[in-house]
Amino acid sequence: MQLTVPRRGGWRAWGPICGGFELALADPSSPAVASAELASEYRRGADYVRVTIAMAVDACDVADALSTAWDAFTGAAAEDLTGWDITAAAAEVQPGPQ
Repeated sequence: MQLTVPRRGGWRAWGPICGGFELALADPSSPAVASAELASEYRRGADYVRVTIAMAVDACDVADALSTAWDAFTGAAAEDLTGWDITAAAAEVQPGPQ
């Protein structure tokens, strides 16, 4: 699945925390997250960065996969959740092989 969330404050705000966020994302608290990594960072101007995270999640259904992925994201964001525009978040969930 892919989770895309805009980062408030643009590149200047994202640059200093990017490494720590990526490390926290790579060590999720849920064993259902098989892998999680930054897939892309899209910059548009000085004040806009959209971060896309790719995750492989073991779940029974789409809702469970989305919930697990969102928990992994908020866990990686930790106390910096207000730095993200979570109202503009988007997810794309695709089932894996049977």
